[in-house]
Amino acid sequence: MSIKSKVVVLRATGISQSGVFDVTTAKLLAIKEAVSIFQDSAWHKSFHLILKTDCTNCEQWLRNPILVPAAFKDIVDDILNLCSGLMWEIKAIPRIANGTADRLAKSGILRDIPFLWKFQC
Repeated sequence: MSIKSKVVVLRATGISQSGVFDVTTAKLLAIKEAVSIFQDSAWHKSFHLILKTDCTNCEQWLRNPILVPAAFKDIVDDILNLCSGLMWEIKAIPRIANGTADRLAKSGILRDIPFLWKFQC
């Protein structure tokens, strides 16, 4: 997470292995978790959430939910419901430019217990 001129950037870098069968589901669940963490924080009242993903499908589906395949509709709907009332945006970033986050996500997927870092503003 980083704070820059009243903008909070939240990067979800890991997700539990249990129940995740494909990369797209894992990325959507990571986005959902990031939004949930942001929404539960005090920051959601005064900061703008910027979600960054290297999954262009996730970015397109959250911008235009009518494009979501049925298999991912419930997760995307959950994310959009969590985002209602928030100031937020989603940005696609090239996978090649996301090497560090990708390595962290792959190592985080193998963890048995989730971890969070706490930041004070």
